[in-house]
Amino acid sequence: MNERIALYREKLSAKWSQFSKKQKWMIVGISFFLLASLGLYIFIASQPVYKPLYNQQLSEKEIGAIKQELESKQIPYKITGGGTGIEVPEKMAQDVIVDLAAQGIPSQAGFNTELFSSTLGMTDRQFDVMKKEALQQELRKLLERVKGVRSAQVMVTLPQESLWVTQTADTATASVIVDVEPGMTLDQKQINSLYLLVSRSVPKLPMEAIAIMDQYSNPLERTDGNENETSLSSFKQQEEIRAEVEKKIQQNLYNLLGTIMGRDKVIVHTFIKMNFDKENRVENLVEAPDKENNEGLIISSQRLSKAFSGQGNPPGGIAGTGDNAVPSYPGNNPQGTNSQYEELNDTINREVNRITRNVVMSPYKIEDMTINVGVEPPAGGQLDDATIESIKQVLRNVVRVTLSNNGIELTQEELDQHISVLPREFSGKVNVADSTSLDPALLWTVGGIAALALAAVAFLLYRRRRQSQMMKEEDSELLADTQPMEIPDLMYQEDNDQVVVRKQLEKLARSKPDEFVVLLRTWLAED
Repeated sequence: MNERIALYREKLSAKWSQFSKKQKWMIVGISFFLLASLGLYIFIASQPVYKPLYNQQLSEKEIGAIKQELESKQIPYKITGGGTGIEVPEKMAQDVIVDLAAQGIPSQAGFNTELFSSTLGMTDRQFDVMKKEALQQELRKLLERVKGVRSAQVMVTLPQESLWVTQTADTATASVIVDVEPGMTLDQKQINSLYLLVSRSVPKLPMEAIAIMDQYSNPLERTDGNENETSLSSFKQQEEIRAEVEKKIQQNLYNLLGTIMGRDKVIVHTFIKMNFDKENRVENLVEAPDKENNEGLIISSQRLSKAFSGQGNPPGGIAGTGDNAVPSYPGNNPQGTNSQYEELNDTINREVNRITRNVVMSPYKIEDMTINVGVEPPAGGQLDDATIESIKQVLRNVVRVTLSNNGIELTQEELDQHISVLPREFSGKVNVADSTSLDPALLWTVGGIAALALAAVAFLLYRRRRQSQMMKEEDSELLADTQPMEIPDLMYQEDNDQVVVRKQLEKLARSKPDEFVVLLRTWLAED
């Protein structure tokens, strides 16, 4: 066994001595790097994962009691949140919570409802104080669940009940101080939520009787920001719609002109003006079914005809007499004369179409449009007038179709005012984003991957170089160690001598390949 170990040691020493000094340092450096990486990974993986004991924030007194208990049991811990939270290893968290709960720790994590189980011997004033304290603690825990609020202090003043009906009832008041997490700012929506929570949690507490401020004594005022938020969201939506329409028009024009002139020879810029006024109207229309004659459908018809002929009073009495007397009107003979009377009454009821329309006009209407196109002329030349006119005609068609869909008709001169073609040589450069704005973690990750890749490439280059050196050393040793040997004479025959020489060479190559190589090198040297 010792001899085998000594043999391996000698082979290893011989192999190591073949490397140059630079190669030895490279091997040592790579080995050290791999060992250090492996050790760092093992160290990080062996570190315990800490977990917070309680999701709620605790007071300094409770943290101190928990810390003292953990130190007595030699349990590792970490204090977080500026002294308001404590963490222990994840594997031990459940057992620690159970052990602390058995000892009544933390004692102030929640209000002890057992105080209300027995009110014997308790005065009304003491009961009111306990009720108020319970309300303040529950409200404090409720506010601390709002995102961005690290802790809260609540002071509530409850009104005293009055026995007199005529006396105006007092209202409750509340004062709140919230400790906002560092680096965060409560927006107006969150501030309004705080006011709403306090007002709905305390009876007879209006919004005007609540005062909320942060830890720096800055008042957090409640405002009705619904209109502002709605206006802002509508503005963003309108800007997104306008930008999307402009982008679509630009992309279509670029695809068309870029295919004809070249992708890098054309640039398109479009600006549009849109009307976002939304119109709602109700139209009560009446239309005849027969639009040509403007007549409706006959649903009922009635025709009455009366006729009278003879002496006597006609139907309705004698004109100008009796109830029909008219001053200074010459009346007829009371005995009556020959008279004739005829009455025709024709009644027709027709039905028409009654249409009620609730019209909602689309708010997306393009009122104006401008297109600017830059075209780079060919190298050493200029764009001819025919090409420029063709490009303008394409732009005119786009503007005409887009505006005509919204009821806007333009003349040729007006269309030319909305388009422009600039034949200029492009000299601008594209702004490249600064690499320093990348995430540092991403830079470290990319740097580590690049370092590993460089190490792998260096190792492959070193291995290839080492193999070529070993091949050269073997060739030199083979030439140096080869002793002068007798080269057998090749027998030639008068007939088919080339075949005999080839067979002898093949036989020599199979039986003695080293001598065959030396023979070939000797022939090459002689030539």
